[in-house]
Amino acid sequence: MTDNEKRIRRMRKSYNDTRKLIREAMEKCSSGTNTHLQHVKALAELDAKERAEEIALGLAPQDLGRATKTEYHFVAHCHVLPANREEAEALVAAQTRKDVAKLHYSDADEAIRKQLEEKFK
Repeated sequence: MTDNEKRIRRMRKSYNDTRKLIREAMEKCSSGTNTHLQHVKALAELDAKERAEEIALGLAPQDLGRATKTEYHFVAHCHVLPANREEAEALVAAQTRKDVAKLHYSDADEAIRKQLEEKFK
């Protein structure tokens, strides 16, 4: 491990330990009090100092907006419409076959269904 890596690790450990201590102290404070507000401000200042130190060490860019490039990817989903009656019938038949394949009927279910159809004809 190089000296820079050791320095970075010590820096992050120090900030994390301090952040943990501030949060533990915040738990003992009542929300909305001046003491609680001071702890919130201390956390914000700690985060700002950490970011400033990371920028100074070159770990993070100074202006992240300039370091990154915005890209947009557009995806369109279009339904296929049949052009004529034959295509429409084929599309409906294919969808019906897919739907029927998803049904799980046992032989016992089919036998009960036949009995009920005969009974209520």
